[in-house]
Amino acid sequence: MTALAMTALALSGALAGTAASAAPAVKRAVDCNHSVTHENPGKVSGTFIGSFYLKDGPYAACGNVKKFAEGTKFWIWCGTYNAYNNHWAYGRVAGTETKGWIPVKDLMWGGPMHAC
Repeated sequence: MTALAMTALALSGALAGTAASAAPAVKRAVDCNHSVTHENPGKVSGTFIGSFYLKDGPYAACGNVKKFAEGTKFWIWCGTYNAYNNHWAYGRVAGTETKGWIPVKDLMWGGPMHAC
């Protein structure tokens, strides 16, 4: 066996060993029952920048509450960051009693947001 063939064989074994020993991806827990400790319908509001579902927790995997159209006014009561470091807002759709979560990136808003 040539030196080149031996090197190739050694490298393929090293790479195979590396792939087999690679750590599995970490699966984060999704908490759709995130507690809201600051339900204060203050003066901070935003509008949906597209048509989106309000969610029943601060994760995309959480259940849908209801879909609303672009331009819908949303009263922001509080916000939080989930385990993926995505910023979510909790509040109520103006003119309704419908409450839920929406990613802050899906809102045009301004003002202070209290932590949930």
